[in-house]
Amino acid sequence: MRRSERPLLSLPRPLLCAFLLLLGLQVFYHHVDRQRIGSAYRALGEPFSLEVYRGLAMGSEQLFGYLLALRLQLHDNQAGQHFRYQVLDYELLVDWLDRASDLSEGTEYPLLLASRVYTATGDRAQLRRILEFIERRFDDNPQLHWRRLAEASVIARHQLDDLQMALDMAQKLARQPASVDMPRWARDLEFLLLAELNELEAAIAIISALLQSDAVRDPDELRFLQVKLSEFQQKLFESRQTPRN
Repeated sequence: MRRSERPLLSLPRPLLCAFLLLLGLQVFYHHVDRQRIGSAYRALGEPFSLEVYRGLAMGSEQLFGYLLALRLQLHDNQAGQHFRYQVLDYELLVDWLDRASDLSEGTEYPLLLASRVYTATGDRAQLRRILEFIERRFDDNPQLHWRRLAEASVIARHQLDDLQMALDMAQKLARQPASVDMPRWARDLEFLLLAELNELEAAIAIISALLQSDAVRDPDELRFLQVKLSEFQQKLFESRQTPRN
């Protein structure tokens, strides 16, 4: 048998007033606590020049760059509090990531932080800035950073909802020479995004060229491309049909 619940207004007036008072105090406390935490945040300062860090590294630049990235990663944890990434100055954040990247050439930790940690911001302008950083630094070492650019393309599509930006990144991946060893799916992002942009003819042309070349030899990848080719050809055919009344 279901128990009946008493309406809130049926409570004795002193008890109801006490309840409302406690509720108001709780709301006030959380408001003050948020202000206290915000005022206690120590902003990110400007990094030193690359020459200064190279001098401090004393020949161990790769290790020093890694430590610099760790120092940056710990910045949002202060006095036992974790601050949201929205409070970070992303212009300065990118400067720090650039310094760490320049010092630690041959490692992907700074870009890993960028794609896995700092894309967690809810601010669209900050997200765009960090994705642009990833795309720019990809050019330094495509073999090392292709995973990060592939992630950035997916994030641009689904978090930033910028299909054109995602496509630009995917095309940069697809146009890398064969000497850059990456799985076929990373290069396939281009025609998948073209299809989303209703650029079906371009997507079909890319897949057809891949199938006619020796670039793809994996049986699973060949089947995937053949399925997508048939799918896009069907969509293109349907889009060209005259609507019936």
